[in-house]
Amino acid sequence: MGIKQQLLSTFIYTLYGDRTPLVLTTSPTLTPLGAQQLYEAGDRIRQRYITPSESGSITINGISPYQLDYDQLTVLSTTDQFVSASALAFLQGLYPPLQTSSNYTYIPGQSTFQNGTNLVAPLHGYQYPNIMAVSSNDLNSIWLSGWKNCPAYTASSNHYYETEAFQSIQNSTEEFYASLQPNFLNGIFPNASVGYFDAAGIYDYLNYASIHNTSAAEHLTPEVLTKAKILADDLVFALNADTSVSESKAVDNIRAIPGRTLSTRILQAFDTTINMHGTTDKMTLAFGSYEPMVAFAALAGLVTPHSSAFYSVPAPGSSFVFELISMQTDNTDAYPDTSDMFVRFLYQNGTDSDSSLVAYPLFGLSPSQSMISFVDFVAGLQKFEIFSVEDWCTTCSSFSVFCPAFVGTNGSLDPTGRVSSHQKGLSPAVAGVIGAVVTFAVAALLLGAVMFFGGVRMHRVRTTRRSDLGGFKGGEKLASDQDLTLPKGGAGAAVITAEETTPVRGHERVGSWELKDRAKAEAAQGQVLSAGMPQPRRPSYEDDDIPIGPHSLPVDPRSHV
Repeated sequence: MGIKQQLLSTFIYTLYGDRTPLVLTTSPTLTPLGAQQLYEAGDRIRQRYITPSESGSITINGISPYQLDYDQLTVLSTTDQFVSASALAFLQGLYPPLQTSSNYTYIPGQSTFQNGTNLVAPLHGYQYPNIMAVSSNDLNSIWLSGWKNCPAYTASSNHYYETEAFQSIQNSTEEFYASLQPNFLNGIFPNASVGYFDAAGIYDYLNYASIHNTSAAEHLTPEVLTKAKILADDLVFALNADTSVSESKAVDNIRAIPGRTLSTRILQAFDTTINMHGTTDKMTLAFGSYEPMVAFAALAGLVTPHSSAFYSVPAPGSSFVFELISMQTDNTDAYPDTSDMFVRFLYQNGTDSDSSLVAYPLFGLSPSQSMISFVDFVAGLQKFEIFSVEDWCTTCSSFSVFCPAFVGTNGSLDPTGRVSSHQKGLSPAVAGVIGAVVTFAVAALLLGAVMFFGGVRMHRVRTTRRSDLGGFKGGEKLASDQDLTLPKGGAGAAVITAEETTPVRGHERVGSWELKDRAKAEAAQGQVLSAGMPQPRRPSYEDDDIPIGPHSLPVDPRSHV
C-alpha cells in the first residue's frame, strides 16, 4: 500500500505587467508588452497545473482542462486598469479560446441547439472569466492592498524619512540623481522631488523609457539603470519589509502590513476549498502591486542569504504560488484530513525565458524543507497575519468607510496610536445623524398615516403680497407660516403653504430610473447645468387642489407612470 500525492488547490498572487509610468499626467495603463507578460505567466500556470506538459508537474485534482469552470476559480484584482487588465491577460493564457486550445469547441447544454447545430463564442470560442475587482471602499480591498488607507503605515513611512539611515543615503546619492535631471527627468519630475526619497518613481520612469523610448535607451547606460534599480529596491524594502521597525508595540510589523493582509487571504482560500471538500476554489488567483510580495517575503523568512532573489522588487508578471497537497494512502478516495495536507511555496521572478517556478522553504527552514505540513503553515502565518477587518481597522487606525461597522468607536486613539478597543459606542456625530434620520422617518410615517386615513392633502396657493396672507396671524403672518383650513364636509383638512422656490443641488437624484422615468432625470440634470432656467414642477399630490371629504365628488381614476 503506497502513498498517493494529490494537488488539492493553489493560491497564486501575480504582479501586474509592464505599464505606463505613474508619474505621467495620464492614468497608468497596461502596455501590449505587459499583456504579453501576463499571458505568458498564465500559460505557464496552465502547463503546470491544468494540462501538464513537463516533468514534475502535477494537475490540480478535478480541475477542468479546457472549459473554464467558474466555481473552480476565484479571481481577485484591484480596480487599477493595469492590474485588472493584467488579470484578464493572465486568464487568456490560463484558459485560452476553446477552438484554439482543443477540439472541444462547444459547451454542453449552452452552445448546442435543438436542431443539432453548434454556436462557437466570438474570437474562436473566447472564454469570459469572472474577475472581482475591489475598490478601496470595499472591505475586501485590504487583503490585496493592506497598506492603502492605513494611516499607521503612512506615519511609519514618514518616520523613515527622518531617520539617519535615510538621510545618509539621500546625501550620498544626491549627485547621482542630479546627473539624471537634465537629460531624463527634466519636465517630468520637479527639481525639488529628484532624490532618493522618490527612487521608486524615478526608476519606474527610467525603466519604461529604456524599453519604449529609443532616444532614452541610447543614452541610458546599463550601469545607470542598474544603480537606479538598486536604490529603488532599497527604498521599497525599507518601507515594506523592515520588520524590526516598531514605533510602539501596537504597530509591530506595520510596514509589512501588505504581507500580513495577504497572508489572511491565503488562509481564507485554503479554508474555503477544504470546507467544500475541493468542489470550489481549486485555484485562487490574486493580482496586485509588489508591496504585498516584498512584505510577505520578509515576514515568512524568505529574505535570507540563501534566497537572494527576494532582496529586490519582483519583475513584471512575477508570481507567488502556494500549493495545497495531500499525502494519503492510495486505496482511499475520501477527501483528506488536514493532518494529511502539506503546503509548498514556489516563486517565479518574471516571465523571461530563463525564469521558472522554484520552490523555497518558508519560515527560515532549511532548503530541504520546501514542503511543510498544513498545520505548521497555518501556525506560521498566524504569527503575523491580520485576523479580521476589525483587526486591520484598529491596527491601521483607519477611517475607511467600512471600519465603523466593525469597530464602533468615537475616533479617538489610545496612547499607542491605535483606535481604543474598549470604545465600542457610537460617536456623537454618528449618533446625531442616526437620530435625525430616525426622527425624519417617524415624522414621514405619521404624516403619511394622516394623509391616508384623515384625508389631509397638501397644495400650494400662489400669492404675490404679504398683506394677502390670511390665517390666524393676519397681517403679521410670515411666508413660512402655514394655514389649516377645513372644507365644507367637515372631514379632512388642507395645509396651505406659500409658494417656495427649491434650488436643485448638484448630484441630487430626481426622477426614478427603476420606473423608467429617465426623461425626468435627464431634465433635472439639465437644470443643474443651467441654473438660471425656470424649473418645471414635478407631478405629485400637490396637483390635487380639491380636498377629500365625505361630500366630495368621487375621484376620477387616472393611471400613469
